[in-house]
Amino acid sequence: MNCIRPKRRVHVRKLGILCLLSLLVPWATPQSLQLSPRELVRTAIQNEQKDDSNKSVLFTWKQRKYRGAQSRVEQIVDTPAGAVSQVLLIDDKPLNAAQRAEDDEHIRKMTEPSQMRRKDKERRADDERTRRMLSTIPDAFDFTYSASTLAPNGHKLTRLKFVPRPGFAPPSREAMVFTGMEGELVVDETAGRLAKVNGTLVKDVNFGWGVLGKLYKGGHFVVEQSEVSPSHWDTTRMILHFEGKALLFKSIHIDDNETSWDFKAVQPMSVEQAVDFLHRREHPEQNASLLRP
Repeated sequence: MNCIRPKRRVHVRKLGILCLLSLLVPWATPQSLQLSPRELVRTAIQNEQKDDSNKSVLFTWKQRKYRGAQSRVEQIVDTPAGAVSQVLLIDDKPLNAAQRAEDDEHIRKMTEPSQMRRKDKERRADDERTRRMLSTIPDAFDFTYSASTLAPNGHKLTRLKFVPRPGFAPPSREAMVFTGMEGELVVDETAGRLAKVNGTLVKDVNFGWGVLGKLYKGGHFVVEQSEVSPSHWDTTRMILHFEGKALLFKSIHIDDNETSWDFKAVQPMSVEQAVDFLHRREHPEQNASLLRP
């Protein structure tokens, strides 16, 4: 189950079956008004893919993750070798000595060269899978206009409903999930980007006639992105909830909820420098902004 965070981030990773989002390619509004809903989506996705292939600026940001009843706030920093993260808060409280020691040991293990290479290999595979899935979306669904509104920044936001397209032949096993999904997506027409995708499985989806796996009706995901700095779009919210089974007996349970904010550009650094960068950040008890959002 992997997919859309575009970048190399944990955000998009687990979407494997879904996919979606990432920089800014301006559109002329008069031109966009002439596009059919399908072409509007196709052009936005092409912009996403152009941006995804041109990632040159590195960032650090905060991310809140919910896993069951527990929440964690992490500071994440990009490096050319991959992302490095440090836990700042657990259930909105600074880590105690034992928790800090445990996280420091986790950082040490996950930044070993072999682990960084493994994560980079997984990231590249996820990114390629995401690109294939993205390119499939315009042909997998029928789209209808729902409404248009203005965002606080003045951008035109167009909402489109989507339902499975009759006769669509999934080009891959992952794309089969689209045959049972419907929902709504939001296109930022001013920026020419996908701003939000909200999808729900309206029927069970079988893989390999149900032998390889099945996702149950009711599975749901939400992915939102925004311009987090001038000319840079990134995933700011992701919710995944899916139940199913794999190879007849193994249960699939995905229940993730992530929100990202406070994106700041950083200079390229080594993994060792990134770890030092994280250790030198402000102490959580002195930074009330960590409690957002």
